[in-house]
Amino acid sequence: MATQNNTEKKNRSKFKNLLIIILLLFILMLITSGIAYFVAKNIAGAGNNKTVVEQSKSNITYDAGEFLTNLSDKGYIRLSLVYLLNSKDVENELKLKESEIRDRIFVILRSETYDSIKDSKGMENLRKKIKESLNQILNDGSIVDVYFTSIIVN
Repeated sequence: MATQNNTEKKNRSKFKNLLIIILLLFILMLITSGIAYFVAKNIAGAGNNKTVVEQSKSNITYDAGEFLTNLSDKGYIRLSLVYLLNSKDVENELKLKESEIRDRIFVILRSETYDSIKDSKGMENLRKKIKESLNQILNDGSIVDVYFTSIIVN
């Protein structure tokens, strides 16, 4: 009988310890969730939402079409571009200079190698080159960003 009471007491104490651990883990989870919510709500998202909304109201998208050409070493690249413009005047200028713009993009694409654009870092560099090159010939405004809507590199 005494051994049965001892085992019962041990079982109860194990159960209490397990219950305390579960309760502590639950409280810890609530605290971390609260901190994550606070950071996401107040620090990370506070200032950025206004600028994104303001930019999207004033900027215009322009479909530049599809480009297919050989790369300088091997293979080819096929991509579709969309420009984010800062004014309606830039859109009109892009229409007027469409041939010159397409030629510049083809020159940039043909100068690239397969290894230089096969990863995301290379694609970001390509995006930057296209944006800088096109902004050099624009007079009425600028291209804010260049988006790749489809990409095939082979």
